Amino acid sequence: MSVTRRQALQIGGVGIIGAFGLAVPLTSVNAKSASQLASRNMPKPFQRTLPIPEVLRPNSTVVDPDGHKRHLYKIEQKAALANIVPGLSTPILGYNGTFPGPTIKVNQGERITLEMDNVLPLFHPQWGYRLDTSTHLHGSASLPQFDGYANDLTGLGYCKDYEYPNFQPARTLWYHDHAVHNTAQSVYSGLAAQYHLHDEVEGSILPQGKFDVPLTVSDAMFAANGSLGYNDNTHSGLWGDVILVNGAPWPVMKVQRRIYRFRILNASIARSYRFSLSTGDAMTIVATDGGLMPAAQQVTSWRHGGAERYEILIDFSKYPVGKRVELRNLSNKNNVDYDFTNKVMAFDVTDEPVDTSGPGARVLPTLLAPSTTMSLKPSDSVKTRRMRVKRDNDIWTIGGMTWDEVVESGYRKVLADPDLDDVEIWEIENSSGGWFHPVHIHLVDFQVLSRNGQAPFAHERGPKDVVYVGEGETVRLLMKFEHHRGRYMIHCHNLPHEDHDMMAQFSVGIDTNDPDPNHPVEAVKPHPINQTAPVQETTEVPAPQTTQPAEAATPVTTEPATSPVASSPAPAPAAAPVGQKDVVTITSARHRLKKDMTFSGTSRYAGSTAATSATVVLYDVTPGRAAARLGTVKANSPGTWTLAVKPGPAKQVTAVKAESSVGGTATASVRTR
Repeated sequence: MSVTRRQALQIGGVGIIGAFGLAVPLTSVNAKSASQLASRNMPKPFQRTLPIPEVLRPNSTVVDPDGHKRHLYKIEQKAALANIVPGLSTPILGYNGTFPGPTIKVNQGERITLEMDNVLPLFHPQWGYRLDTSTHLHGSASLPQFDGYANDLTGLGYCKDYEYPNFQPARTLWYHDHAVHNTAQSVYSGLAAQYHLHDEVEGSILPQGKFDVPLTVSDAMFAANGSLGYNDNTHSGLWGDVILVNGAPWPVMKVQRRIYRFRILNASIARSYRFSLSTGDAMTIVATDGGLMPAAQQVTSWRHGGAERYEILIDFSKYPVGKRVELRNLSNKNNVDYDFTNKVMAFDVTDEPVDTSGPGARVLPTLLAPSTTMSLKPSDSVKTRRMRVKRDNDIWTIGGMTWDEVVESGYRKVLADPDLDDVEIWEIENSSGGWFHPVHIHLVDFQVLSRNGQAPFAHERGPKDVVYVGEGETVRLLMKFEHHRGRYMIHCHNLPHEDHDMMAQFSVGIDTNDPDPNHPVEAVKPHPINQTAPVQETTEVPAPQTTQPAEAATPVTTEPATSPVASSPAPAPAAAPVGQKDVVTITSARHRLKKDMTFSGTSRYAGSTAATSATVVLYDVTPGRAAARLGTVKANSPGTWTLAVKPGPAKQVTAVKAESSVGGTATASVRTR
């Protein structure tokens, strides 16, 4: 249906959907505009130059005891003003006060510790909710306590130290706020930014440096004074009438006559896109959420849901100097579209001398890279789980579960409980009430096996962590639950859906009734900003400058994926502080005969300092037989350790002893079920 401006969605009113009664999903709605800006303040397409977010540089770099580099970063979440609409300032929340926030770039194998300070107002200046935050590095296989769990909140004046391992293949990640029940408004206000993980493979075949361009796409609506308007239409979604790319409305980028790589992130909190070129030419998709595809895919358009990332190549050498090529939006069902939401940005082909240095300047690749995820076969699966995404009255659910149920259970209730390294098929059905749902599964990458029994779309034939579950669709996903044990979230990335209350959790390799050394809320607590958190002993190396514009940044130098710092020998383990020894504990011990054996615990000196140099040896001390060594494990940087063995000893283990290399022992009974 078409409506007049008077009927259209208004700031502070019931909204276009509310005006017509949202009892069922939309098919399509078109309107003139949503913003209340005066005509002189309303942005017009293709008037602004595409801004490129700054690349954040580490405050310092150290070397961990095992020889891996660790970059130390610091970011402030704070309120600021942005120049988005002509003649007015827009209040935002930003990482270091910008939207998008600064881009972080890192090589595979180089770890990051990110100090995330909350210096935001206590309450949101416009919408009044308390501005506690939780930072999720979306696409990272982080430990649960660093994953941005919704209830792992950092309040005003506090800092959370996040650790990111960066051992996965190259990919486009992004970091954004994930605070329980307020994710939509905080991300919409500006708490979002890209994070690029590089490796030797992508560095040798795809454009780098200034030809590797981040495009963070979002939509917004504005009040007459230039502030952001917000209306989630009874928690169904927000659809703005202004399309932003890197925080600028409908920008223009000047390009040389060569191949460019674009990392497109849909950071809209509800809108989906169907991107295409005004010329009708094909684009080459080379990477999905989890990195490189096995083979490049040529597409003229693709469906792009919230939080999905697609890396595409566009060859501008085919166009004459002076040609303008527009990136357009063909849209999808259940969006609200306005006069100019069919436009995204434009590229102007220039006569600038063509720089053909570096990889991928002239030739589009075909074969790319295999991956563990895309090598999985359905026959590898040990279990198939089925779940529905739907709306029950005013509450969105996934698998029949809501996040409030998880919290009320003391974070024990789970939607699924795969064991570590299990391969499973998850079938997600969207058959009740329609709408589309971009579903995000934390920790893992998955392979889209099928959509309504048919092959997946060409653009999603790579490793994914978000899947677009369209109206009336059922998708089958294949994934391996590797990397870490613990609790992780699954939710809809239409963020008003997530906040009300379409989020659940699953556990990997643990019983949530047992003590959990990697508890996502309890394991690592925020600390006052001006209080230094305990750190492991490291070797200092010179630090570069703090920030640098991306246009002037040198490309990240790739290093071998197997050993990014192989040329530097690992320092010897640090000795325990004088007069102290490791207070080692066993917090969980289980041996299921002929299935698996798992032990976990902590390794700390007296007080709270992690004994990260400790090696813990586990012994079977079952009464009635000689002690036997079960295995050896090294404590990680938070001072926790885990040993897992499949299928475990042939004889039942009923008691275990842990001995630390820097002193200290512990014993525990072993659960046998």
